[in-house]
Amino acid sequence: MSYIKEYLKIIAYMLIGVVFSFSSFYLFINIFHIIELNKSYSIDINETAMVQDYYQKIDNIEKNVSNFQASSYKGTISTSKMMVVQQNIKQCATVLKSTYLEDIKENDSIQIVDVYKLRDSYENEILSDCIINNLYWTLSPKENDINSKILIDNQELMKLYVEGLKSNTSYLKKDLLNNSSYYFNTSTASSGVKDNVRDGFYETLSAYKEASLYVEYISNWFKNEVGGV
Repeated sequence: MSYIKEYLKIIAYMLIGVVFSFSSFYLFINIFHIIELNKSYSIDINETAMVQDYYQKIDNIEKNVSNFQASSYKGTISTSKMMVVQQNIKQCATVLKSTYLEDIKENDSIQIVDVYKLRDSYENEILSDCIINNLYWTLSPKENDINSKILIDNQELMKLYVEGLKSNTSYLKKDLLNNSSYYFNTSTASSGVKDNVRDGFYETLSAYKEASLYVEYISNWFKNEVGGV
C-alpha cells in the first residue's frame, strides 16, 4: 500500500513538473511576444508622401465647400438640400482631420499598436462616421431630390468604389493579425516585425487616401454644382 502511495506521489510530482514547464514556456513566449510588439519602425510621418497627400485632399475638400452661400445659389437642386450636402461634406472633413493619424503624425516612429489604432480609426470614423453616415446618399441619388446627371450616371462606379472602401476593413484586420508572431526574439524575428509594422502602416494609409479621394470627388461635384465657388 505504501508503495502505491509513493508511486502516486511520483506521478503527481511529474504532472506538476509538466504543468510548470508548459506554464513557464508560454510565459516566456508571451514575454518575447511583448518585446516583438514593442519593436518600432522609424519614420518621419509628416514627410511621408501619402500623409501629405491625405492632408492636401482635406484642404481641397474644405475649400470646395467653404464659399457656398445659400442666399446667392441659383442651381437646380433645392437650396435646403445643398445646405445639407455642404454640412455632410464639412462633417467628413472634420472626421478625416480627427483620426488617430492626427495623434501620431508628429512621431518619429510607429509600432504595431499604432497600426491597429489607425485601422480601428479607419473603420469606426472614416468609414462609419464619414462615408456611411454622411455620404451614403451619394450612391442612390433620387432624380426628384438630387437631379444631378454626374451622380446618377456614375452611380454604379461609385457603388463599386465604396464597396472597395468597405472591404478594406476586413483585409486590413486580417493582415494585422498576421503581423504578430510568436517566434523567439531573434534578429530575424525583430526585422520581420518591423517590416510588418511598415507594411501595415502603408496599407492602412492607402485606405485613408482612397477614402479621402472619394470625399474629394463629392466635394468637387458640389463645387461645380453650385457654380464653381
